[in-house]
Amino acid sequence: MTEPKIFTKELILTAFATGSGVVSFGWNTGCLNSAQESIKSWIVESYYHRTGHTLSKYVLTLIWSTTVAIFAIGGAIGAFAASFISRRYGRRGGLLKANLLGIIAATFMSLSKFIHSPELLILGRLIIGIECGLYTGLCTMYLSEVSPRRIRGMIGSLTGFSAYLGLMSAEIFSTPVLLGTNSRWPLIMVIAAFPSVTQFLLLQFCYESPRFLLMNRGDEHGARQALSALRQRYDVEDEINEMKQEVEHLKGESHVTIKELFTQQVFRLPIAVAIVVHFSMRFCGINAIIVGPYATIGVGVIIVLITLVSGTLMDRAGRRTLHLFGLFGTWLCSLLLTITFILTHYAPWLKFLSIAFVYTFVIFFAIGPGSVPWVILPEIFTQGARPAATSVAVVTNWMSNFAVGLLFP
Repeated sequence: MTEPKIFTKELILTAFATGSGVVSFGWNTGCLNSAQESIKSWIVESYYHRTGHTLSKYVLTLIWSTTVAIFAIGGAIGAFAASFISRRYGRRGGLLKANLLGIIAATFMSLSKFIHSPELLILGRLIIGIECGLYTGLCTMYLSEVSPRRIRGMIGSLTGFSAYLGLMSAEIFSTPVLLGTNSRWPLIMVIAAFPSVTQFLLLQFCYESPRFLLMNRGDEHGARQALSALRQRYDVEDEINEMKQEVEHLKGESHVTIKELFTQQVFRLPIAVAIVVHFSMRFCGINAIIVGPYATIGVGVIIVLITLVSGTLMDRAGRRTLHLFGLFGTWLCSLLLTITFILTHYAPWLKFLSIAFVYTFVIFFAIGPGSVPWVILPEIFTQGARPAATSVAVVTNWMSNFAVGLLFP
């Protein structure tokens, strides 16, 4: 008897389609870093064109800070809405709705330069933040629910991998050498639509989550059809029966609210774990490293490559082991960096050691806190609690990102 295939064409297509959308998260996180001087110059020119007055440095800083920060606020809104969207429209259906937001937002941001409207750029950043918030919530659920248990960690790590691939691409293409100039920066906003368009087209050939179809909508035929395609075999009774047993076991838990996650004892530990791992991703110190322009390109390449390796290790070493190992490594590198910074005045050669510690920090981050939170989140909750829990954890991630930028500018 031949062993059933794990990596089927339908599964690979679904995983690629899902990951292609998350690229938008990384792209819009990093696309303004290297192009900020050109965009700031345009904001000053737009203000003068409309009012005949020169923009003060204080107001310019306020406008720019709003342009950057509004993305994280939109992300938190989108992440919070992911619970409702995933229940109402499904995982695949919710992503299709999010794609439309991304296309609208990219259109607004691209046109803002030509009509001298920084307000339209800010509005576009808010909308695309909402889209990316929906992505980070819906994609984690979708990938977890379509993948076989044996490779769930590897498939789930595509969320982190795609985000860092988008971030790396943004840091490269938004430099003044390429698109980060006064005349070409609108092209950065045009490219922001590519992940949305790509995912929208690819999802036309993908199935809805089998678990959602059976456990949320009671559509056994649709679930069986989706599973047969994803596994490329007709005999999917084991997984169908497993879902039916879970439905029977979880009767009365068809719709867990955010309030119930904190008031019912059975959910308190899992939701605490979900919040802490997403909090640790942002407060481990990675934002201090990925903020700069050219130096970040090398960092981005390392994160992408190591996240890819981490995905293959996750199903062998375990999520908890990798996350704790990664956190310990980032803490140790931060300590060593601090020491070398202090001693560099006395021994200038230590600055080269500091560079080594920075890249080692990035490796540890990519192994653990950079990828594990996206995988572990949907796995520690039942079907009824997963949408609400995903919203809470991903909102924590977005707000932690916003808080780090605010507290450590």
